[in-house]
Amino acid sequence: MKRVLSISFFIVLCTTLSGFSQSRHYNSMSIGMGGGGTAYVDGYHANFINPANLMINPTNNRPKRSLGLMGGVGVRLGGTLVNLDAYDTYLTKGLVLEGQVAEDMLGAFFGGTDLTIERDVSSTLNLVPLGFSNRGKKSAFSLATRVRVTQDFVINRGFAELGVYGLDPARFGAETPVDFTFGAVAFSEISIGYAREVLSLPNLLFARNVKLYAGIAPKYLIGVQYSTLDFNSTLLMQQRQVGGESVTDRILHEFSYRWNTVGALAEDLREFEAAYEQDNSVVLNDYLVNDDKYADVNATGFGLDMGATLEMDISGVPILDGFFGRKKTLRLSMAITDLGSLNFDKTPTSLFAEGEFDFTGQGNDDDDDFFDDLADSLQNEVYGQFDAEDIDGVEYKLPAMYNFGASLVMGKLTTSLDFGFGFNDSGTNSRRSALNLGLEYRLLGIVPLRAGTRIGGFSSTVYSFGAGIDLNFLEFSAGLSLVGNDQDNGGSVTAAFSGLAIRF
Repeated sequence: MKRVLSISFFIVLCTTLSGFSQSRHYNSMSIGMGGGGTAYVDGYHANFINPANLMINPTNNRPKRSLGLMGGVGVRLGGTLVNLDAYDTYLTKGLVLEGQVAEDMLGAFFGGTDLTIERDVSSTLNLVPLGFSNRGKKSAFSLATRVRVTQDFVINRGFAELGVYGLDPARFGAETPVDFTFGAVAFSEISIGYAREVLSLPNLLFARNVKLYAGIAPKYLIGVQYSTLDFNSTLLMQQRQVGGESVTDRILHEFSYRWNTVGALAEDLREFEAAYEQDNSVVLNDYLVNDDKYADVNATGFGLDMGATLEMDISGVPILDGFFGRKKTLRLSMAITDLGSLNFDKTPTSLFAEGEFDFTGQGNDDDDDFFDDLADSLQNEVYGQFDAEDIDGVEYKLPAMYNFGASLVMGKLTTSLDFGFGFNDSGTNSRRSALNLGLEYRLLGIVPLRAGTRIGGFSSTVYSFGAGIDLNFLEFSAGLSLVGNDQDNGGSVTAAFSGLAIRF
């Protein structure tokens, strides 16, 4: 049975070469403060959030230069299938997933009994291997690299039942839809940021020392891998009586799938297809041999991040007098991030198959023998028997976003507000607007304690927190965010670590 289940997920496992996604850039500080950052994230991270912030000094005493070695790592998991409440109820208490317990769990995850109900999950990895920034009196520049990987996975309840119950004739005695879609993209970026002061006023109404910064960060995109898979099928199992017992006798499986991919992986799959036409006993794994080439450059492109920040000293506002230190700095920012696209045009290939698989076994009366024969047939005669054709290069549009942010720094306390929405629904990006609220208090001036929330976006309401050590010249910090209730729009879990950030 385990072997049959592994074959059922065969194509998914083959395509999970790199599996994460990215929308708004985040680091340990922004995650701890609710996931914003448009008006307070500085240094080389500003390249990807708001390049104008290369000019700001958030704590008023940070050194001019910052260097990041593995300078930021973040992971995010979100979507309607990420139901942490259901996960905690059914998968952490040692329950046996059968009978009513399994039915209740599937109902909690899918919200109904309709087998065509779909749920999705997107995961993200955000890595900044190297970053450097230098802040001058009137201008600033930076260089930053970033690796991003995107994965989206959508399944229907029928597919989930196959995973929970296995090939159980009691569940699949009637024709059942078993569908899923999958998409993955991996690429890296080289970003060059530049910002400068474009306006300076000594006084403006209630504010003093008003400055306007503008920044831009063009980036070169290097695409590594791209794959999409759309798999649709129906499953029907039949039994017969042998010696007074019911024995699985026949499986009817109608299926169609199309798998688009590029590069060395596409070349290996096409080689397998050609060999299979000559000899249907060849094995796919024998042809997936160029692992070191699957990360070759398969696409190039250009992108752009840009923004502006208005900074002012509002210490003279009477209502703020006496709270959290003498100096109060207000920043208002706006940014547009991730404009651009990649064109994957190295050996773009579409693999496809469609048919009906009618399996009656070899006359065995033993279920174990039947399922062993089934696994061999699925691998060699169904999923492995595909055709291939050339397709046009695939354009992948970056998950572009508009962001507005405000932050108020009052001594050791920083409060923030961000509002943003995506221009597309790529990965965890969402056209649904999101509001981020954040708070940081620097205990003893060197221990940042952070908390925040995000309302809207691609999941339900998120609550976050973070902490670390920030000595201005050296930083180690981390952030974590979780949903409060993930029943309506799905859950989200995000974690980020600052890496080694050196300032001098």
